[in-house]
Amino acid sequence: MTKNSASLNRTLFIADNLALLESLDNESIDLICIDPPFAKNQTWVGALRPPLSKEEREQELATLADWGIRNRADAARAGIEWPDGENGSAKFQDIWRWEDDVHEEWVKKIEGGKYEGLARTIEATRLSHGEDTAAYLTYMAIRLMEMHRVLKSTGSIYLHCDPTASHYLKTTLDAVFGRKQFRNEIVWSYQRWTGGKRNFQRMHDTLLFYTKSDQFHFNMLMEPYSTKSQHKGRRHTVHGKEGLSQTYTDDTTRMKSMRDVWEISYLNSQAKERTGYPTQKPVALAERIIKASTSPGDIVLDCFAGCAYVPVAAERNGRQWIACDISPRSLTVLRRQFAKFRYAINGERQGDEPALIADANVTIRSPLDLPQRTDEDLDPVEGPKPLPERKFKVPASIIPEREMLEFLLDLSGYMAWCCGFANRMPDGRVVRTTNNFHLDHIDPKSKDGSNQIHNRAPMCPRHNIRKKDRYVHLSEYRQEIADDGEMLVNTTDELIELAMAQQVALDKYAVERTKLGVQGKL
Repeated sequence: MTKNSASLNRTLFIADNLALLESLDNESIDLICIDPPFAKNQTWVGALRPPLSKEEREQELATLADWGIRNRADAARAGIEWPDGENGSAKFQDIWRWEDDVHEEWVKKIEGGKYEGLARTIEATRLSHGEDTAAYLTYMAIRLMEMHRVLKSTGSIYLHCDPTASHYLKTTLDAVFGRKQFRNEIVWSYQRWTGGKRNFQRMHDTLLFYTKSDQFHFNMLMEPYSTKSQHKGRRHTVHGKEGLSQTYTDDTTRMKSMRDVWEISYLNSQAKERTGYPTQKPVALAERIIKASTSPGDIVLDCFAGCAYVPVAAERNGRQWIACDISPRSLTVLRRQFAKFRYAINGERQGDEPALIADANVTIRSPLDLPQRTDEDLDPVEGPKPLPERKFKVPASIIPEREMLEFLLDLSGYMAWCCGFANRMPDGRVVRTTNNFHLDHIDPKSKDGSNQIHNRAPMCPRHNIRKKDRYVHLSEYRQEIADDGEMLVNTTDELIELAMAQQVALDKYAVERTKLGVQGKL
């Protein structure tokens, strides 16, 4: 069945991105690349460049009016923002309050969903960092759950963040996508003018890279070697009679696999690429992501698309794209970005010059014109699974292991408790030594067996090594050894009687505890 995303190429939705995500089909997106709010607890404002014209403002209002949105109240009912008209700024609020920003149905869906660790992750954040950060994570979590659903099994997600909330977002992504689907924490390193007198200058953002499954699409990108290494040229290795010899050619164009530290210039205030959007990212950053995790024709989704840098990067590289933003100001920003391509917007040509791709058209759709799902949820909603019972590190014994081994061997006449092995002289006499014995457990530690002397047993090396990683009681293991014909005594009855040995060892343990003044249950 054709997914509904297949007909949405070059579409910008002005809507709450949660509503759009809920309207997309299962496994219909190849790549999600998002630059969401960072939980910075501030309102970001930037003046458009060039300033918003009277015609652009009228165009924004006319588009909204066509959708039946004529004022702030209408916009609020439609779940979008009302564009500022006084100074034509691009702005968004990155301040979070539980009572203002979190819907009760979100919490119920998170708590009752299949991502059992998610609610606990948010609750831990609420306790450690406060309700504001928990509100932000709840906003992100309910959307990440939908992103996981719409992503193809071969798809990837890159979430752009900074140290303000990156560690909280990583645990949230772990809870939704699975810790094993984490691929990279990419550092976007840049330089700009700033000051830091009480800390190192903060000159990087983070890209958290996760995949839907282990069968994900990835194209390894290459980068040049450092100047120091590059002058050597390509290495030529020869395996000859006299051994290995290496020489370097004159070719200095060799490349290496790209690292997870990306040095891409920050957009300064005078950069030609600048739109005035306050947190705009360079198109080169999105291009690198798109080249690595998609092929031509794949579908890229950006549901925090304020400055439209991801759609531009996708278009440049022959990928389909779907974008969404809650602010109608992105209408103007996207029009400006795609004026460079001379594409039509909603069928209206921009300029007289031919478009870079003939008949290319960018569609703007309202919050009331979301796509219709053509499928149903793949996974049934399950309640959270109970946490496994906690098991703690078993305390070390109060008796040194060397002393313990000597005591236990003395009980059995210096014979292994597993098979009757002993260090014997040629005349059959047993040598009373701890050499060639291992100390193991009667009842496995994995079954809450103690490290204390009353749960320990001298074993021969062969059978102890073979028993490794097997959670079996010594009495059962003895029978296996007998069944395999490996006993060094006639019958298992000739081996030390375990119940008696454990009682003697327990008495020894009680004496040692009394000497040390240890209180409590044995």
